[in-house]
Amino acid sequence: AVFFFLFPAAEFSAKTEDKDGNSLAFQFLSGAKVTVLASKTSQRYRIQSNSFEDMWLVVKELVQRFDQHFSKLGIKDFKKSFSGPMPLQEYFLSVDNHFQLRVSAQQYQDLLSERAVQFRAIQRRLLTRFKDKTPAPLQNLDSLLDATYNQVRDT
Repeated sequence: AVFFFLFPAAEFSAKTEDKDGNSLAFQFLSGAKVTVLASKTSQRYRIQSNSFEDMWLVVKELVQRFDQHFSKLGIKDFKKSFSGPMPLQEYFLSVDNHFQLRVSAQQYQDLLSERAVQFRAIQRRLLTRFKDKTPAPLQNLDSLLDATYNQVRDT
């Protein structure tokens, strides 16, 4: 098998249906799949996936294993290359998406912090009302506490 020297069989739990051993597929917990195909005629590998950002882990691991394998053999002129145009559009889309997620996470963090401050303030006011010897009306503080708690929980 083409991948045996890179990925020993002991690392896998499932058997392959590929009799030639020319392909190897990885499925992440998210459901994304990355496939590594070995050429039958040349010593080249092709890595493919439906999503550009899913390939980085497999590419990184493959390069590390190639480096280890060829350094053990004493081969110093092992060449790693990428042919074709750089997929910069997909890369920039990934960066933009990541940035938007970070901004959104910060906004949710700020909103949660704001609601938590409000929740603690309502708790303090209710606690002082309950500690008074002469009971005063709650003035809907209990309803406000419930609504704020639900907002904190939902954030």
